[in-house]
Amino acid sequence: MANILIYGDSNSHGTKPLKVLGAFDRYGEADRWPDVMAAALGPGHGVICEGLPGRTTVHHDPVDGGNRNGAEVLPAVLLSHLPLDLVIVMLGTNDLKPRFATSAFDIGKSVERLLRETRTLLPDVAMMAVAPAPVRETGVLTEAFAGAEARQVGLADHIRGAAERIGAGFVDAGAHVAISDVDGVHWEAEAHRRFGAVMAEAVTGLVDIAVPKAAGRLPAPDPSAPEPPVTLAMEVPRDWVDYNGHMNEAHYLRAFSDATDQMLDWARMDAACVAAGHSVFTVETHIRHLGEVDIGDRIEVRTRVLEGGGKKLHVWHEMCVGDQLCATGEQLLLHMDMATRRSALPREDVGDWLGAAYAAHAGLPAPDGLGRFVGQR
Repeated sequence: MANILIYGDSNSHGTKPLKVLGAFDRYGEADRWPDVMAAALGPGHGVICEGLPGRTTVHHDPVDGGNRNGAEVLPAVLLSHLPLDLVIVMLGTNDLKPRFATSAFDIGKSVERLLRETRTLLPDVAMMAVAPAPVRETGVLTEAFAGAEARQVGLADHIRGAAERIGAGFVDAGAHVAISDVDGVHWEAEAHRRFGAVMAEAVTGLVDIAVPKAAGRLPAPDPSAPEPPVTLAMEVPRDWVDYNGHMNEAHYLRAFSDATDQMLDWARMDAACVAAGHSVFTVETHIRHLGEVDIGDRIEVRTRVLEGGGKKLHVWHEMCVGDQLCATGEQLLLHMDMATRRSALPREDVGDWLGAAYAAHAGLPAPDGLGRFVGQR
């Protein structure tokens, strides 16, 4: 469990690119990078977004007002959301407005001030500074950001330096996303989704977060190989015990679920893919217990693709201890479009990998027990 606070401006708030000055609109949760990041990290983590449109690092806004001085309200924001494990600061875009007459160097130093104040209040919290994506002088915000393209030169490097001096993590948003051509300041939905996936990976390096995917535990096999690959190999831990000294039945499902995740990870259905809206839902599982598995035994699961490449993913798991078959697991999953919450074709590269595995395994004899139900004789 990790509690993460994002302290930002309109591009954390999810403000859509402006076509008419003053006509503000906001993306839904599926298209705001903090929410995309939260979805990729999985349940159990608290992601709090304090994104205020127009927020600066340390400046009062003499034109728009609205308590937009980030340094002034930072202490109250931090203390109101305790406990926190990670604070992400993504500010600096609004400092580029000509009304503040500042430079890239000064913006970097202002971000450093926010990081130092955070460290003073919360000595043990992890921190990350995000350099905003470069703006462009175009659209209805051209005059509001007049001269910003010249003033922002070197900004990412200055913020990187601030992060290094404080001992904070750093991400350069401009290395991953580009500003919308509509207004030169805000992001399109696709950029939000991409950046949310980037940030999900970045934060796992700063705080103890287990992203809910296999994350390449085993080397990826050739999907066209006819032999079903090993998708899980581990020693049964002590805390999986039941009252007979066996592996508890609940952990058979966990093992088979991890094996499915490993295969999906090989197929590139990773955290970034899920954050972009491509996932799977399990609709049916059947487990048979055929032999004893004791605590300390080394189990190995091999997984065969019975149907793959399309909307359905049908897999067959076999769990062995040595040469003994101890359990089988049959699972049916559906690929989902997370925006519509309806079944859909997988992303092309995912479908190609699973389709190749399906073709490779199709010539194998039907496994014993396929399609069984409870009580079948």
